Amino acid sequence: MHIFMGFGFGMVLVFIFAVIFGGFLMWIAAKVAGVKKSTFGRAIVAAVAASFVTILSSFVFHFFPIFGNLLGLIIGLILTIFVIKVIFDTSTGKAILVWIFNIIGTMLAILVGTIIAAGSFIL
Repeated sequence: MHIFMGFGFGMVLVFIFAVIFGGFLMWIAAKVAGVKKSTFGRAIVAAVAASFVTILSSFVFHFFPIFGNLLGLIIGLILTIFVIKVIFDTSTGKAILVWIFNIIGTMLAILVGTIIAAGSFIL
């Protein structure tokens, strides 16, 4: 029972770490891409919004049979890039570059979380 409670808490920590690390990489990508309104605060807001939009679209579209998950992925991707574009007030190309850095940060955070979770199961 305690293992599962720790795992849930660990998932919350991984999500927070993914948002902060992904936001940091989004901020760097926005600076590199030359986005005029690139601040760390906007990057964190964009990371939270991107995570929320992705989770929401995946949840909504997984109820559709056969192609629901794929449709949720595609709609979530389009909405995430749109959200990044609006928050940073930039072009679609620059928003895609910022999104790529967010994905890299999120995957690294999940990898670190998985390694930490796997290490916690060793007795």
